Amino acid sequence: MGTKLKNSRKLTVILVIMSVVIPSLCMINQYWNWYVSSETVEEDAERAEIVSEDFLRTFLDAGYILYNQENGEDKNTDEVKEILRENGGKFSAYERIYPFLDYRVKDEDGKDVAKSTADSEQAVSESNLSSFAFGLVITYDEYGGIDVRIKEGEYKAEQSVAFREVINEYDISDWGIESYNAETEEWETINLKKPKNRTYVFAMTEENLRAYLDSYGYAGYYTTDSMVSFLAIMVLVVAALAWLLPALPVWRQEDLIILRTPFEVVLIVFLLVLGILDNNLWWIVNRGMGTSDFTDFLIWTVIFALTFWAATCIRQVYTLGVSTYLKERTLCVRYWKHIRRVWGLVKGKIKGWVHQCYCFIDRIDLSEKNNSTIFKITAVNFIILALITSMWYGRLVMLGAYSVMLFCLLRKYFIELQDKYRVLFKATGEIAQGNLDVEITEDLGLFSPFKQELQKIQAGFKKAVDEEVKSQRMKTELITNVSHDLKTPLTAIITYVNLLKDEKDEEKRRGYIAVLERKSLRLKVLIEDLFEVSKASSKNVTLNMVDVDVVNLFKQVKLELEDKIAQADLDFRCSYPEEKVVAHLDSQKTYRVFENLLVNIIKYAMPHTRAYIEITREDNETVIRMKNVSAAELNFNTEEITERFVRGDTSRNTEGSGLGLAIVKSFVELQKGKFKIETEADLFKVEVRF
Repeated sequence: MGTKLKNSRKLTVILVIMSVVIPSLCMINQYWNWYVSSETVEEDAERAEIVSEDFLRTFLDAGYILYNQENGEDKNTDEVKEILRENGGKFSAYERIYPFLDYRVKDEDGKDVAKSTADSEQAVSESNLSSFAFGLVITYDEYGGIDVRIKEGEYKAEQSVAFREVINEYDISDWGIESYNAETEEWETINLKKPKNRTYVFAMTEENLRAYLDSYGYAGYYTTDSMVSFLAIMVLVVAALAWLLPALPVWRQEDLIILRTPFEVVLIVFLLVLGILDNNLWWIVNRGMGTSDFTDFLIWTVIFALTFWAATCIRQVYTLGVSTYLKERTLCVRYWKHIRRVWGLVKGKIKGWVHQCYCFIDRIDLSEKNNSTIFKITAVNFIILALITSMWYGRLVMLGAYSVMLFCLLRKYFIELQDKYRVLFKATGEIAQGNLDVEITEDLGLFSPFKQELQKIQAGFKKAVDEEVKSQRMKTELITNVSHDLKTPLTAIITYVNLLKDEKDEEKRRGYIAVLERKSLRLKVLIEDLFEVSKASSKNVTLNMVDVDVVNLFKQVKLELEDKIAQADLDFRCSYPEEKVVAHLDSQKTYRVFENLLVNIIKYAMPHTRAYIEITREDNETVIRMKNVSAAELNFNTEEITERFVRGDTSRNTEGSGLGLAIVKSFVELQKGKFKIETEADLFKVEVRF
């Protein structure tokens, strides 16, 4: 019994493989026949395209376009294009063929009026049309009569017959558009002019003709009816085998998980396979030029295997019964309660959107002038149209009269709108040219809000220009100052190195070395300050934020600078609160802030004077204020003093980098603080808020 069962399983596997492999081999066997038939279909499609009236009519359109552009109508080129676009998209067809087209235009004396070449090696003429794949000559006599001669082409006999039909139906007498002339302030009708006394020679090389057909003609990918029919038969055969083979006595089918796939998944997969086949059947069959390989066998094996699997899954409706199959093998039935709940939520959302629309309409305030006007115009228009359409006789006449009246009213409105727009456009043009003082005195009506916005733009432009001028000036000063500050110690170092080379006196050599050390340290400090402020300005600084006792930190800084304070002969008057003043700061960066501010006082304060320091707590802010009397006159800009290499000592006689206050400002702002400088006569004030 066990051997019999085992043999039945093997036989089942063999039958399944044969049900998939044999149809695959049948499909591959038909490749050559399909390839030959598809080539014929492509040739027929190409021929149909080349002799079609749409293709041939394009050359007549080209003659009209070239003539109107050449006959002193360049100023109306846009109107000519608009005429053609409004009458069947003729200009679009011309634009498509133009890159692939060679042409030459001659007048009645045989002189060239215009010519063009589409990447050909030679210019086109009537004498060399035999070197092109397609060529024709269109001649217009003095009355505009057309004569067409197909000079070259595989299907020129058929094209000549088709051209007669095109010429008989070709009429542009009613082609025209209404255009507003700004100079005469009137509407005028612009029509195409008919070519006269012109000969147009058009030609296309084999390469350009092929490129045009590939781009805008036939698609190049055709699936013949025999391909589709044979594939459908094979799919039906495989599906039928999947339904009939299980009825054989020797059939043994395992209850595999893959065969319990829900119906919706099976349907989606099968339809997806059919969609891929629909888009790629020609490519699958013709990619080997009518021959097949192992890849083709694998493709069809997978396709028919999926077909067999889908049919086997659906067959369970027969074995399980419809009711059981729907309950166990369909997601919609199994999760119906969840679907109903989701649908209820979606329906509630839709009702909510409808209610919002209703509320929006309900909240329209007709007391507002714009809303009231629009509503009245709409209501009057509706009433008039309703009365006209309800009439038994003369409806078209009344609609025509109403349309004319409506046209006149709208025309008047749009002319006024154009005038106001022209004023606005002129003002924006002057602003674009750099006139930032232009004023609009006219009433712009609908465009009045733009008038205010233009004023804001003018103010913004002026501010931007001022900022740019300031930036350029600061850049110039930056280059000058940094050059001076770096050059001074560097020059001294070079000078003393040269002196040191020739000096024999040991005492003087030690003096020179001391000077070199001092200047080197000076240069080192200057470069370090430059790097420090550059990193701070680019926000390339890592902050270690901790709770800092600001008063205690300031006392440490002041204690370390006591010697310099004593040398400067300054009296510091400090006012601290009794309790701790704690702020969340980077202690090292804040230390540097205090150090630079105190050093700034030591350098520039008048000797034998007092400097006042005050640290307080105001609301949630820690405030540090410093005041001192300057030794030099304070004639600088307080906003620019915090820029790089800007110093209060404009003569730059004192030793400093000009970076101290710039570093202070950068470090304070990095810690979300505020830094402000004020001057009053010779009194210099600094305020820092954290």
